Amino acid sequence: MLTPTLCVLITLLVTSSFLLNRRRNALPPGPLALPFVGNILNTPRKHPWKVYAKWSSDHRSDLISLQTLGATVIIINDIEVVHELFTRRAALYSDRMSSTVFDMMNLSRLLVFQSYGQLWTRYRRLFKLGFEADTHSTRHGHQLDATRRLLRRLLTTSDHQKDIQLAAGDAILSIIYGIKPTSGDDEYITRAEELVRFVADIALAGFLGNCHLILKATLPFLKLLPSWIPGADFKNMTRRGAELLDKTLRLPFEHVREAMIKGTAVSSVCSRYMALLDNIGTPDEEQIEDMKNILGTAYLAMSLYPEVQKKAQDALDSALHGRLPEFSDYGKIPYIDAVVNETLRWNPMLPMGGPHILSKDDHYGGYFLPKGSICLPNVWAIFHNEKLYGPNTDEFVPERFLTADGQLNASVASVDAAFGFGKRICPGRVIAREILWIVIASVLTAFDIRDAVDTKGQPLECDKIEYSSGVLRLAFHYVLKGFHIHMSYAVKLLILDADSSSVQKCLQP
Repeated sequence: MLTPTLCVLITLLVTSSFLLNRRRNALPPGPLALPFVGNILNTPRKHPWKVYAKWSSDHRSDLISLQTLGATVIIINDIEVVHELFTRRAALYSDRMSSTVFDMMNLSRLLVFQSYGQLWTRYRRLFKLGFEADTHSTRHGHQLDATRRLLRRLLTTSDHQKDIQLAAGDAILSIIYGIKPTSGDDEYITRAEELVRFVADIALAGFLGNCHLILKATLPFLKLLPSWIPGADFKNMTRRGAELLDKTLRLPFEHVREAMIKGTAVSSVCSRYMALLDNIGTPDEEQIEDMKNILGTAYLAMSLYPEVQKKAQDALDSALHGRLPEFSDYGKIPYIDAVVNETLRWNPMLPMGGPHILSKDDHYGGYFLPKGSICLPNVWAIFHNEKLYGPNTDEFVPERFLTADGQLNASVASVDAAFGFGKRICPGRVIAREILWIVIASVLTAFDIRDAVDTKGQPLECDKIEYSSGVLRLAFHYVLKGFHIHMSYAVKLLILDADSSSVQKCLQP
């Protein structure tokens, strides 16, 4: 016999299911959502971008939707739809997620986490002006300086994985602050890495797959709870995150101020535009992590695809005639430009891009997109669309970006999706491309890259590469063991002075 309580419960479940599915009819298609919890239980945990691409194909829809405790998540799997929503309708799709946890960590100090509005517009304009005002010669000098130091380390050390990771932080810290880290254990780099991991743990990956993180992230009153109450441990976590963020942003500025007082500051964005950048925070910790992943992907590809490496080296040898590359060569060696494009496309560092929050109700393709929806571009699906990039998109094939006569093919889709969309596109994308180009060109000129192995010491196979399933970060699990001298650069590298006069001339204030 049914009790009154059970009857009420059944009624609530039936009503909830009816309302949910009726609302689902207006939303883009997606997996069956359960009452109250939505799609929390059937949200993919492993390589979600691949699952979303399959769902998109199964439903024959470029848009799919999920429900997570009352929030609507819209996955966009087509580049034209992304451009329509994020670029042409940018005023509606440029906000960021509001989060109690993020607020408690003061993450709005970082441009990437700021809500769309007047403050964000002003900060981004200042950021853009600061980097545009920085001369090309100064920026290129820092990048070249960091790359030469990388070549020396690759020649004289055995931990090439750390050498590559250090190269990313070296170039970016040099450009922004004039700081030259000497090892992967440098305090500025390790602190930035810790902050990125910290934020990633509680960001979008947690939102899609962890119920208690959703509750803690979205309920404002939780910030009022004392930290000693069971379940309020997140308050200690956010306090630690806020302190880490403060140190990450504050200490490099203090370093530059002190150097300026002493008259020892190296020309950098920060030293030349201290007043401009002092209050906006810089994205160096994000850029460092991104560049590490991109550079790591490039070197993994060179090890796994020796025929590509050989073609790249032939192109470099033909253009450089026995010297190391300079920025005067930038854009003049099409095959290297194609390698850079393919590096960004092959295994994107942010396979699900960054979340864009819909600020008003909207409609697209007959679907209703409710205000507050979390809209995610499936960058992986876009970059693996054979209509855009040709066949065999799982393979590393730079030729897909070239014409039959070896020039860049303007008709092939851009890979700018790797840097975001619309008003939220990365303002440092030009610098990122420059770093990627000069490092790839320099290393391939000087070295043959071989012997990529997995963490167990076994040789890697192209079809068995493992990447992490985090939505925000794409980390690789491999080790590069062999950097062997290409041609006759051993003597040149041994005597190469990373602080040579030719480089230093570019760095004069």
